[in-house]
Amino acid sequence: MSISANSLIEGLVEQLEPVRTLKPKVGLAMVGGLTLLAAVAVAVLLGVRNDLKTGMADEMFFLRSGVLLMLGLATAITVVNMARPGVGNLNRGWIWAAVSAALFPLTAAIMSAINMPPVEALRPMEGLKCLAVSGIAALAIGSGLTLWLRRGAPTSPARAGWLVGIASGALGAAAYNIYCPFNDIYYVGLWFTIPVLVSAAAGRLVVPRLIRW
Repeated sequence: MSISANSLIEGLVEQLEPVRTLKPKVGLAMVGGLTLLAAVAVAVLLGVRNDLKTGMADEMFFLRSGVLLMLGLATAITVVNMARPGVGNLNRGWIWAAVSAALFPLTAAIMSAINMPPVEALRPMEGLKCLAVSGIAALAIGSGLTLWLRRGAPTSPARAGWLVGIASGALGAAAYNIYCPFNDIYYVGLWFTIPVLVSAAAGRLVVPRLIRW
């Protein structure tokens, strides 16, 4: 029996192959590269905001960019680290970023309750363009994050799905932001929030099925 057990162990050991350690900086570099690629594609296909071309960009552009990038990067860091589960506190920096990002739709909702804006102020056709382009960019970034998780061993597929969706939605919207010429809070609060929410829901539905191990 002992000889048989030893033979079995030796046979299993012979089949083992070395596996590369997942390095978070590689995953973050991948996310950054995909986001930059999406931004370049937007600039080439749609153009760049006029005020950004002249170096006199509106304050809303910087606020919007900062919030979206902060939310996207904070969430992406959490996703990248989820591929290497370990004992300890979960990175919750993305939660504070999400709270900060919620100020835009919250402010828009409060102002709408006080003084309902006309439909023209919401620019539905331009908003749908924002949703479509941000969604395509989010799909590319989310695919990269999903492939990264498939290389690792995430222990909470449902949470990973939510976070992949939030990260890719925020970064996809940030890529579209270099083209979007509108600065009013009603438009920003609505059309830069919807892509993140839709992407989060899509990530929750799709990603867990692709990363189970």
